[in-house]
Amino acid sequence: MLALIGFITNRFTSDIREEQMRYVNEASEVVIYTGQMERNLFQSLNFLNGIREGLEANVENTTFQELPAVSEQTKNFQQELVHFEESFAALKALLNENEELPEDLTELLKSYQVYKSISREWLQLGTENFEQANVMFINSIEPYFRNNIIPEITDLRSYVLNIQDRRNRSLENSLDRAALANFLATLFSVLFAIALAVYIYRSIANPLSKLSLAAKKLGQGNLNERIEYRSKDEIGELADAFNSMAEGLQNKTVSITYVDNIIESIHEALFVTDNDGILKRVNSAAARLTGYLPEEMIGKPAKKFYELDKRNKPDDEEAEESGTSYEYALKKKDNTSIPVLFSEARLRDSQGEMVGMVSVASDISERIEREKEIRESLKEKEVMLAEIHHRVKNNLAVVSGLLQLQSFNAEDKEVLKALTDSQTRIQSIALVHEMLYESESLAYIKYNKYVNDLLQAIQSMHLNSSNNIDLVADVDPISLSINQAIPCSLLINELVVNAFKHAFDEGKEGKIFIDVKKKENKIRVAIRDNGIGIDSTRFEEATSLGATLIKTLSRQLKAKFQVIDRKENQGSEFFIEFVHDQ
Repeated sequence: MLALIGFITNRFTSDIREEQMRYVNEASEVVIYTGQMERNLFQSLNFLNGIREGLEANVENTTFQELPAVSEQTKNFQQELVHFEESFAALKALLNENEELPEDLTELLKSYQVYKSISREWLQLGTENFEQANVMFINSIEPYFRNNIIPEITDLRSYVLNIQDRRNRSLENSLDRAALANFLATLFSVLFAIALAVYIYRSIANPLSKLSLAAKKLGQGNLNERIEYRSKDEIGELADAFNSMAEGLQNKTVSITYVDNIIESIHEALFVTDNDGILKRVNSAAARLTGYLPEEMIGKPAKKFYELDKRNKPDDEEAEESGTSYEYALKKKDNTSIPVLFSEARLRDSQGEMVGMVSVASDISERIEREKEIRESLKEKEVMLAEIHHRVKNNLAVVSGLLQLQSFNAEDKEVLKALTDSQTRIQSIALVHEMLYESESLAYIKYNKYVNDLLQAIQSMHLNSSNNIDLVADVDPISLSINQAIPCSLLINELVVNAFKHAFDEGKEGKIFIDVKKKENKIRVAIRDNGIGIDSTRFEEATSLGATLIKTLSRQLKAKFQVIDRKENQGSEFFIEFVHDQ
C-alpha cells in the first residue's frame, strides 16, 4: 500500500515538476527574446548615431551616396531592425501558445513602427539637409527611443515574468496539497500496519516470547529450564529443538582437568581463599613468586604471605566487588618482600552467595625500579632547568642594565626612546624567567602576580614623566605557560608603554586600565585609557616597530587582536583574545 501511495505521489509530483520546468524555460526564452530585441534596437540607434557622425565629418566633401562607411552603417541599421522583428515574431509565437497576448506587446509594436518610420525619414533627410537631420536626431529620435521603446520592452518583460511567477505559485500550492494527501494516506497505512502487528503478536509472538525467556534462563546457567509448548507448527519444532539442546548441555560439564590447565597457564600469581581467609588454591606462578611449594601454602591463612603494612588497598566494598587493582607486597620464603600489583574480587556460587575471594598478583619490581630512576632523572632536570631560567634572567638583567647605562649618554631623543623601549621589553621577558625560577612549576607562572609586577616596573620607568598616570589592573588568578606568557607580556608592555607616551596630553592626568580575564578556555586581555584616543585605521596601517611587534606577537599567540573605535577624546581600547594552552 505504501508503495502504491509512493508511486502515485511520485507520478503526480513529477508532472508538476515538468510543468514548472516548462514555465521556467518559457520565462528564460522571454528574457532572451526581450534582451535580443532591446540589444537590436540599441544597436540600430548606435548605427544611426554613427551615420550622423559620418555625415557631420564629411558634409562638405561628399554626398550621402558617396560615403561607403555611411552606406555600410545604413545596411547594418536595416539588419538590426530585421533581427528585432524576428525576435518579436518569436516572442509573439511563444505567447500565442499560452493564449496570453499582453497589451504591452501591441504597444511595443506600435512604438517600434513609429521609431522605424521616423528613422527612415531621418535617413532621407540626412541626404538633403544635415543640420535639420541632426536636430531631428537629438530632439526626436533619441528621446523617443529612450522614453518609449526601452520602458515598453522592460514593462513587457516584467509582465510576462509576473505571469510565470503566478503559475509557479499555483503549482507549488498543488504540491502542498499533494503532500498533505500523501501524509494522510501514509498515516492510514501506518495505523493499518499497527493493527496488523497487534494481531500477529497475539497469534504468533506470545509463543516466541516464552521461547526467548527460556533461552535467557538457559544462558544464565539454568540447564533445567524447558519449554512446555505442544504444536506441529514451526514454533513447536523450535521448542522441541530448544529442549533437546538444553538436555544436551545438561549432560555435558566442563572437566576439572580443563579448568586446572587454564589456571596453571596464567602467568600472574593466583590466590583463592574462603570466607575465613584460608588459601584453598594457588597456581604455580604464585609458588614461584613466593618461593614456596603449592602444598606449603594451601590451608594456611593468606595474610601469612601478605605484607599488610605495605599495602595500598581501597577499603570500600565496591572496589572489592569490581576487582580494582592496587599495589601490595608479598612475603617470600626467605623473609624478603616483593612488590606486586594486586587485584581481588569476590567469589560467588550459583545462588550468588559469597564463598571466598579470588586474587591475582603481578610482579612490579622492575617497574618500580624504573620509576625511581625516572624520578631521580626528572629531579636533576628540574634543577638544571631552574638554573637555566635563573641564568637567562641574570643575562637579560645585564643587557637591560647596559641599555640603561647607554641611555644615560644618549642625547638624541629618538635614540633615548629606542633604548628605553628595548629595556622595558627585555625586563618583561626577564620577569617571566624570574617567576619561573621562583615557582614550583618550571613551565607555568601565576600570571596575575606577574602582570602586577610588570606594571610596577613600567610605572617606575615613567616616574619622571610630567603626566600623573594611574594604572588600574584587574587580573583573574590564572597560570600561563612560558610559550604564551612571554608574547602576551610583550603585548601588554607595548600597549601600556604606548599609552604612557601618546594617550595623554602633556601635563594631563589619566588612567590606564588593564583587564586579564579567563572565560571558558579563552584568555581575554583588554587595555584601555581615558586619553585622547586613537584612529583604528591609522593603527592598522602603522609600520613602526611597536605596531609591527604587536601584530607579530598576536600572530604568534594565534590571537584575535582588535582596536575598538571610540568617540574622540574618550580614550582608546585594545582587545586581545587567544585560546588558553592548559
